[in-house]
Amino acid sequence: MGTGRPRSFTRSVISCGHLLVGGSALVFAGVMVVAGRDPEAGLGGVLLGLGLILALAAALFTFAAVVVLRATRTARGGSLSLILSIVEFLAGAAMVTGVAVAVQGYGAFEPWRSPILVPSVLLVALGLAGLHLWMRDHRRPGPKLP
Repeated sequence: MGTGRPRSFTRSVISCGHLLVGGSALVFAGVMVVAGRDPEAGLGGVLLGLGLILALAAALFTFAAVVVLRATRTARGGSLSLILSIVEFLAGAAMVTGVAVAVQGYGAFEPWRSPILVPSVLLVALGLAGLHLWMRDHRRPGPKLP
């Protein structure tokens, strides 16, 4: 009897994480659109345009996350989950680079002052967990030894 969690539970947690990331991106895009509509903002037009582009990408990401969450063990759900995990990992890695740049401005050994530290670590962790689960599900069985 194994002591680990069943794969379906792990898959559900990762799928809910994908959905949470998509929802968070939609909220962030909404904030950018609202801030961009302010006529007194200096970069209003830029924020509005970027917010609309981000909203479109976030809506697509969230839709894919809903499809993955509803899919059982189909090939479509597995490949979509892989794509979402790769996107999360790459976005988290880009944010880690931002944390590294911000830490240089804060002084030595104070990375916790960066507001993007926790989201970047969570994105990297979720992306790696999804990649690990996909690799575990799709590994080839090795040769049987006598």
